[in-house]
Amino acid sequence: VAAIAAFLGVDASKVVVLSGEATAIMPDAAAAATAASTLDETKFKGRFVRVVRDDFRPDAVAADASGEGDVRERAEHTRAARRSDDTPDAATVVDVECAGQTGRIIGKGGSKIREIEELTGCVLRVRQEEGVCEVSGRDVNAAVQEIKNIVQEGRERDGGVGNSGGFRDLPAKQGRADDAPASLPFGVPPPGSASRHDTGANDWSCACGSVNFARRSACFRCHAPRPSDGAGLSGLAKPPGRPEVSKPAAAAAVSAPTQGHDGDGYEVFVKYLPHETSEEEVAVFFAEKFGALKGDARLIRDQNGRCKGAGFVTFASEASRAECLRNDGVRFGGRHLSVSVAKTGTFGVRATEQAPGTHTPAMLRETLDALVRSDPRGVYVDGTFGRGGHSRGILAALAPEGRLHAFDMDPEAIAEGKKLESQDERFTIHHAPFGCMDKVLAPLGVRPAGVFLDLGISSPQFDDQGRGFRPEQDGPLDLRFDLTKGVPAYEFLKTVDRDELMRIVGEYGETSDPSAARRVADAVVVARESATLPSTTKAFASLVAAAKGKEYQAMHPAKLTFQALRIHLNQEFDEMRRGMRAAMEILRDGGALGVLTWKHSECAILMDFYRHFEKARPDAPLSNWFEAHHPSAYAAALEASARDGAWAVEADDALRPSEREMRENSRSRSAILHVLRRRDGASRTADLERGAYAARGWSAPPRAPDPPATTFEYEA
Repeated sequence: VAAIAAFLGVDASKVVVLSGEATAIMPDAAAAATAASTLDETKFKGRFVRVVRDDFRPDAVAADASGEGDVRERAEHTRAARRSDDTPDAATVVDVECAGQTGRIIGKGGSKIREIEELTGCVLRVRQEEGVCEVSGRDVNAAVQEIKNIVQEGRERDGGVGNSGGFRDLPAKQGRADDAPASLPFGVPPPGSASRHDTGANDWSCACGSVNFARRSACFRCHAPRPSDGAGLSGLAKPPGRPEVSKPAAAAAVSAPTQGHDGDGYEVFVKYLPHETSEEEVAVFFAEKFGALKGDARLIRDQNGRCKGAGFVTFASEASRAECLRNDGVRFGGRHLSVSVAKTGTFGVRATEQAPGTHTPAMLRETLDALVRSDPRGVYVDGTFGRGGHSRGILAALAPEGRLHAFDMDPEAIAEGKKLESQDERFTIHHAPFGCMDKVLAPLGVRPAGVFLDLGISSPQFDDQGRGFRPEQDGPLDLRFDLTKGVPAYEFLKTVDRDELMRIVGEYGETSDPSAARRVADAVVVARESATLPSTTKAFASLVAAAKGKEYQAMHPAKLTFQALRIHLNQEFDEMRRGMRAAMEILRDGGALGVLTWKHSECAILMDFYRHFEKARPDAPLSNWFEAHHPSAYAAALEASARDGAWAVEADDALRPSEREMRENSRSRSAILHVLRRRDGASRTADLERGAYAARGWSAPPRAPDPPATTFEYEA
């Protein structure tokens, strides 16, 4: 209630919540009008909400608005009036019958209902006791269609259990007709429905009387095949006694608030694409079928590079888009596609999409808050420049006196860094691994206030098929960050020992499936002996998939093998160990090291480093015992640990991306930001443990290993 009151700008005592709706008593008519006009269909708590003004009639409610019971009475009155009010915009609120399938619509933890809301811009409310899903929004067509699909497929899986009839869609403000039949053909609304979203222009009628979505190749009820001559594609059967209602053609959607002009082209949103399809295949299909395109097709992909089943196609002319819309349900790759107009407004189609070759810096705000905000005049280091997303953010947060040094191994990244260097005199780029930052910066007298490392592969590298990082793309099997150093993966595989390859794949990739690592190594050796070892990504990915067999995870079966080879060839884990040690050596007292990890293995390496150098904690049970039973030895251990030049590490709480960032940049969902802070003259937990272990007669704990030696030579 307090959050709703703050959202509306009223006192909490003036708000009452009833079954997913809230009613608030505004101070005056002007405040009510302002709230309705500015807050309607805006986001509240991650969801779009409707804010509607309802003026109370004096004869219907008491004049005194101060009591809670009175507020509840007004709320009930408002809801009753809203249901009975037959206004022109009633079609923006639709009830979809979903008895027995409400769980599938809600999804695990509400995931499915949130996905539909984010994709369509509508607000969904499931009334489980009634078996109804209420959909509200400016354009509810896409959401209603998606709910129908879920219910239809759910009932098919259930073998017809539950309500076997069709859906009944009604504007929520009208209520249902008393004479509605108990069972109706699929897609046909009950008598009296005024919704234009009941059937699509290309839905088809079956001889059994059922109406099917355009994407279906057989009747959902009798399983008869779809007529091949086009029969049944028009003249949808209407229920007995239903008055003829004119239904707008699909092409009419072009007149809705949409994206489109000659400069940018005319865009459509496509759903139900095969997951294995490519941008080129989609572009060729739509261009040949409907007309010239403007640019390439753009598919929405998951973090593994697999098509999510949806994407965007932009036509050069409005006529081509209109023709495409008239063919909603067109068959492609064995599926009937759903085609709708792409929207640019707040309530249009919104999807996580990143153009190939670009990079959206993950958790940039959190990084700046943790590293830069406290001292914008300091010197900072971005150890993984990439395409400069985080570096530009750091520079924007720095004062004119601030400085930023960046490192990278990729020549393309260095070229981009040189451009930035010429534009901002506060910035310097170094062509070297971040693991040698201490050797580069110490002679310059640099003691940074913060160091940032974004581990792993950057988006531009990942999207460049010439690098071979993605098994779904076809290109040379290279896998190097710096194409001028080391050997490409296809050359490495020609000579690597079987046991060594099995260790690499098992340690860096298939960590939970040693049999898969062994089988991949076996397949490489056999292919090598028969001179059929692939040198391209797709062919090698097929070899790995065939070697592994069935895969339970929802990702390409060769992904982890590609990851393992990449980590080994670029010495990523060794470089991480070198980089963290080098950063702590050159940081000033209180300086922060921010590390953005993407995999559990990276988190494990970071935590191992932190445990070796962790600052002694007063609440550690073993330290308390040591101090109580051996005070002199405890004091000596403290003094030895806090010798001149010694440092220890404190850790902030790990941070994860916000829900909003994960919606806008899906690749950030696996990111975790760790912040380690250097404390000069502090004792380390490991040193006290060594003293306590000796006092108890236990074997000494392992010491921190020296950082791995550098093998890549650079002139920085």
